[in-house]
Amino acid sequence: MDAREVAIQSAIRDLESGVYKSQRAAAAAWGIPRSSLRARLAGHLPHAIAHENQQRLSSVQEEFLVDWILDEDSRAQPPSHARVREMATRILRLSNDHDPLGQRWLQSFIARQPRVSSIIGRSIEVARADAASPAVIRAFLELFERTRIELNIKLDDIWNMDETGVALGVCTNTRVVARAGKRKAYIKAPGNREWVSIIESVSATGRKLRCMVIFKGKSLQTTWFPSELVPDWIYTTSENGWTAKVIGLEWLRRIYIPETTPDPGRHRMLILDRHGSHIDIEFM
Repeated sequence: MDAREVAIQSAIRDLESGVYKSQRAAAAAWGIPRSSLRARLAGHLPHAIAHENQQRLSSVQEEFLVDWILDEDSRAQPPSHARVREMATRILRLSNDHDPLGQRWLQSFIARQPRVSSIIGRSIEVARADAASPAVIRAFLELFERTRIELNIKLDDIWNMDETGVALGVCTNTRVVARAGKRKAYIKAPGNREWVSIIESVSATGRKLRCMVIFKGKSLQTTWFPSELVPDWIYTTSENGWTAKVIGLEWLRRIYIPETTPDPGRHRMLILDRHGSHIDIEFM
């Protein structure tokens, strides 16, 4: 409910309870036009409700969308215009509405919703450049602790997920023989080696989930690894050997959700970076 509607409802309540004897006095006290108060007392509906049948999303659906936007924003990942449209489309599909949104739907939605606005976001490169600043770290820790307390999340239900990469045939740390007096030596490796990514996750109490290994390619090749040495992990492929949106969802559905399901009534927390495959709407 926007500020204007709150003022109108308050003026009506004060009139009915006898705080003010006239519409003029009640309207003046709450800073609203007398004509608006008179129209509402005559039975006219609020503008948003009166025109709800002209909106793609109902008022309840729009309130849900606004809450989602604010929740994302509080986690330092305000959604782009495209993500808001995608989320709105998913909400519509749940109501069996598969028609596309109009070209100016987003502008109209923002104009109707005083709790959100469209602003310029900082590029991810700039955000990464100062991601380790004390202020950023402090804000993250405050958000983490506030969320943990608010939802009463146990340490065993707090998980961190990250992706690491290795080049096939390259050992990143190994003992070598080099000139005396050197503290470390760098080993040259060709830059065109095949890349493999591994998604791993561990809880705040040290529990580990199965890993997901992502090879570069279109399909898995049995010659890549001897079967007797393969751990019980999930193996898949992508065109570049990195996480794609579909692989992120596969990890969520095949590993994280079934292996971390808490007791009824308990919440989980998953901490991850802002890689595009991790903040996809369907993943979130």
